[in-house]
Amino acid sequence: MARFEDLPIEILPLIVDHVLGHGNLASLCLVSRAFHEFTVSRLYRRVAIFPWNRFSKSRVTQLFRTLSECPNLSRLVHQLVIRDFPKIQGFDSVGTQAADWYTKGLENCVQLQVCAWTRYGSLTSDILKSLGKCHKLTDITINGEHSWNYEPVDLLQLFRLSKISLIMPSTPVLDILPRWLQAIRGPLTSLTLVCKACLYSMHALLESISPYLSHIQRLHLAGCPRVTHEGIWSTIRNNIENMKDLSLEYLSPALASLQWFSLQDMLMLGRTCMNVGGLTSLLSFTLATHPKSLVHSWMNGTELLLKASPLEIFQIYVPDSAVEGAAADMFCVRIVEQHRDRLSMFSFHPQRIGLGVIEDVCISCLRLEELFVVIYDAEMVLLIPALAQAKRLRTVHLRFVDRPLVNGLTYAWDVVHQCGTTISLVGIGAEVWRVEKRATTVEGVVRLDCSLIKVDNSDIPERVLVVRM
Repeated sequence: MARFEDLPIEILPLIVDHVLGHGNLASLCLVSRAFHEFTVSRLYRRVAIFPWNRFSKSRVTQLFRTLSECPNLSRLVHQLVIRDFPKIQGFDSVGTQAADWYTKGLENCVQLQVCAWTRYGSLTSDILKSLGKCHKLTDITINGEHSWNYEPVDLLQLFRLSKISLIMPSTPVLDILPRWLQAIRGPLTSLTLVCKACLYSMHALLESISPYLSHIQRLHLAGCPRVTHEGIWSTIRNNIENMKDLSLEYLSPALASLQWFSLQDMLMLGRTCMNVGGLTSLLSFTLATHPKSLVHSWMNGTELLLKASPLEIFQIYVPDSAVEGAAADMFCVRIVEQHRDRLSMFSFHPQRIGLGVIEDVCISCLRLEELFVVIYDAEMVLLIPALAQAKRLRTVHLRFVDRPLVNGLTYAWDVVHQCGTTISLVGIGAEVWRVEKRATTVEGVVRLDCSLIKVDNSDIPERVLVVRM
């Protein structure tokens, strides 16, 4: 009788590739030396700690002690995501030894390529100095509020980057941004600025950094109120033919004032782009705006902006208060009509759109693979046949305007059973399940059995985390 240990060693990596979740990978490392050899590299390839993880703060300290004392493990880390931290205000009480663990642990991560360090007040000059020694680091996401824990000029040590994301940057950090981008040695391809109630003149800032964005392919601006279409245009004009991903989220704090990025600004931005040929490489567009935006000038501007684009991903977030459903439906129909030949992902949140519009998306978009919409609970029975019209649909995420009458798992099963064999991920409200498929043979007949596996928060793809409010 064959034993598990008799399996050819060549197939162990294939087994590991089908294991999800860091907890399961950690358990797999304990099976045998052979499994440990093939699994440990995947276990440490992406290390992430989130606030919702149990004992998250103590885990951070334990992680960096391991990285500082075990260089053989730290060399395996390619992505490091730190979303929580033991103490908000830096290292005042963690002790000298613990502080050494953080800095030395980072320096040992010689293969580190991507780092996210977003906890407010946790980033220090010593950490930035250690990150500067990671010569392969090209992608960084940090909290831009320096809080006197680091000097904004310390950011100049990170000059090998191609992707930068700044969350809630303070004025001194925004002041240093042009100088920082100028110091970047390679081409910067991605820039994200997430602000909130910022009184900084974003129009002037975008103009000042535009000379360093000649290779920009991904631009995300969120919560930057003092900006106009001219400021946005300045960031993309030097590489308009290569822009692949554009996200404009809540650029005006109150559209009633119409002082900065107004309804006419969107129209002017669309016209300006079209006058030079349009965004001919744009694959993904995200728009988060206010209820009063859905008027003809805004919709016309958005259509013009996207008219020449081979758009595959379209996401829009509009609060549902005071919004007429007809305006939202009309906007969706126009976008679908314009991009149905290529559209693979469609998301409209948290405003509800009509079932007829959803069915039109499923039927018209022959390449549709991902759908994110909001419905009433009573519409679920009518929604399923509409979803079944999309022959390539892989991911479905549904939220409800009202409280669902049954639990989310029941609805998830309804989607899986009635929408074909292509479904691989189902989200209902705040819960997400992965569809596990297995072929079985019963009396010579091959049957495909499905099961639903709950996905942990840390493993949920970013685009499935649909709430932008």
